[in-house]
Amino acid sequence: MNPLPQKAKQAAGILLGVLILWVGYYGSYLPMRKSKAFISTLRGLSEHVRSLRDFEDAVSGPLDMPSPIGQEELVRNVGNLILGTIARPETSPEVARAAARFVENYFEPIIRRGKGMSFEQDYYILGLMNQVVFARTGDEQYFKTAKEYYRRGLELGPRRPQSLYGIFDIYRAEGDVQKTVETANQILSQWPDDERVRRTLEEFLATGTQPSPAP
Repeated sequence: MNPLPQKAKQAAGILLGVLILWVGYYGSYLPMRKSKAFISTLRGLSEHVRSLRDFEDAVSGPLDMPSPIGQEELVRNVGNLILGTIARPETSPEVARAAARFVENYFEPIIRRGKGMSFEQDYYILGLMNQVVFARTGDEQYFKTAKEYYRRGLELGPRRPQSLYGIFDIYRAEGDVQKTVETANQILSQWPDDERVRRTLEEFLATGTQPSPAP
């Protein structure tokens, strides 16, 4: 009897066992551990967080945990939490800048990768965050960055409502009549019952605002 086939089967069995362990560890255990740590952190935020530094220290733990999946979703959740904070009137411009910088540092490798689940949602969160920081600081660079993120989001999903509404506000703030009208018409063609956009467009046109000069 030739022992080679039997040894080959044993080797294959060992390799399969290692593969199953590897998949279980990287595909299940690490993402689950990361998710549980993040949920635990969220539950303790109101009790332990008194400053932006406290918040950064708390959420960076789960965000820095290694995992092949789940990072994009957690970064997006942190981005939404930050948005809620910097939009408050009592948030100082300095805190708004620092909070946005913290989130963008985690978004940066995701954006550089150029793909992900609901990737256009990442662009929308970054666009809205920069738009809010612009409103808090008056720094036009944030306005330009917001516009660029919305534009990228629309390239990925031309009919996505978030980026459409975002760029509508941007064009309106710029005083760009043509692009404001075009974007409003696209929104209303998709959601004809949106009276807020219809009314906002009418009020915008009534001001007689002219398009901004090309840079």
